[in-house]
Parts: sequence; structure tokens; C-alpha cells
Amino acid sequence: MKNDYTEDEIIVRPTDGMQLSVGYIRKDSLKVIGCLPGLDPYSGKTVEDVRIHLEQEAKEYYGDDVIVEIAGSHAKAS
Repeated sequence: MKNDYTEDEIIVRPTDGMQLSVGYIRKDSLKVIGCLPGLDPYSGKTVEDVRIHLEQEAKEYYGDDVIVEIAGSHAKAS
């Protein structure tokens, strides 16, 4: 069985600072799921929906001055 998906690397960093954490958002034909270390995985309808939710969770965990941004994307097949 083949599972094709795209994976976006995401980073958590302060607005004017260096990277604090790295995670991912994966999208396949059925779902979008995102994960950051120390936080529960989140599933949503779009990549941006998942990124926004993870950013809100990261703000609660790290503080209000952090952002979650997409750093890169690549396709995978297994």
C-alpha cells in the first residue's frame, strides 16, 4: 500500500529570535496533521488551519512572543 504525502517542516521561534523547536505538518489526500515536540498532535482541514492552531499552543507553552512558521516542504512516498 502506498502512502503519498507532503511534509512541511515548521519551526517555533520568538519574533526576533532564534529557533526554539522543530516540527512538521503532513498533508495527504485525507487529512492534515501537525506535530511539535511537547504538544499534542493536531488535525485540521488545511495546512494554515493546523499552523495557526499549533502557533496558539506554542504561545501557551513558550510565551506570547513566539511564532510558528513553515520552513520547507517536500513530498514523500512510502
